Amino acid sequence: MSEAPQAIGTVAGPWSLPQAERYGELRSLVALTYYPFVAMMRNVATFAFGFLFPVVFISVFGLIGGGSGGVRLGVATGAASAPVMTALEGMPNIVVVQGSQNELERQLELGKIEGVLDLQGGHVVLQVNEASPQSQAAPLFVQSALDRLNLQVSGVTAPPYTLEVGQVAGRRDRYIDFALPGQVGFALLSTAIFGTVFGLLYLKKALILKRLFATPVHGLTILLGQGLARLIVAVIQAVIILALGVLAFGFQLANGWTTFIAMLGLSCLGLIVFLGFGLVIAGRVNDENGASPITNLVTLPQFLLSGVFFPTDVFPAWVRVIADNLPLSYFNAAMRQIATEGAGVVDVAPYVVGLCVWGVVAYGLAARTFKWV
Repeated sequence: MSEAPQAIGTVAGPWSLPQAERYGELRSLVALTYYPFVAMMRNVATFAFGFLFPVVFISVFGLIGGGSGGVRLGVATGAASAPVMTALEGMPNIVVVQGSQNELERQLELGKIEGVLDLQGGHVVLQVNEASPQSQAAPLFVQSALDRLNLQVSGVTAPPYTLEVGQVAGRRDRYIDFALPGQVGFALLSTAIFGTVFGLLYLKKALILKRLFATPVHGLTILLGQGLARLIVAVIQAVIILALGVLAFGFQLANGWTTFIAMLGLSCLGLIVFLGFGLVIAGRVNDENGASPITNLVTLPQFLLSGVFFPTDVFPAWVRVIADNLPLSYFNAAMRQIATEGAGVVDVAPYVVGLCVWGVVAYGLAARTFKWV
């Protein structure tokens, strides 16, 4: 009579076996890792959530902020004062847009330009959009241009008071530098939860998991194979996303290869923690109808609240208390500090500890509740 299925927490570990049996377990582990890995790489959902979506998001985010900077000021066609126009066009932070007065005022209302200038000889009238933060900088640039013009007209070539600006080497923050670590987290959480839940659910429904459990192979080895397969996929995902960001969009790694390797190491830890949540769900549900709402309930709030697409600072204080303590939030915060600041293990220790606490909770629940059938 076959042994009854038991919880994964009561399965004896393969390391307690004699050497010959441990060798057999190792061969089984390799096989149980290889075939799920091949199946995942051929799966459309794995390709979409794990590779396609993050690559598309990174491509879009990489283009944000690439346009020309400066304050756009409208000047009615034919109403330009030559000296003032020359002074404005000589300012590096001013972009002059010409058109009819009505058209320019309409663009100002819509926020497409920052101001409209009415040049009446020596008197310049500037209209700005009070609802636009960018418009508030327009008077400063226009006044600077007029001050320079007044000095030239007055014949002052060497003003008694001048300003010299020194520049300190720094890092230019772009949206891609914020978004890319979040996309790594997006890909890993998708692979760990969606891949694990629906992968194990198929094995349960097809009775493959039950048959595997009935073999001499330990149950822990079966689950380790599933986890290692997803760990390999996760490393490939992280490498592709980071390589795309660095090569195509100039994503900056604070300490070069050291930062790259640190991010891969953190990705492995994150995937292991996220797998625990996948095991909790997969161990309790028996069909897709029950799995879909639960997986979405676990993943969707984290995608929205954990700083994947935008900072958590935009939320009210009471929401941030929840958002900042989600497992994906810990992962994203640590990834960004490593990538942008070159943070070390000590610097990101609070986030790593928080992530590990979630992992202990998840695997503790999985060990008590996982069912093989």
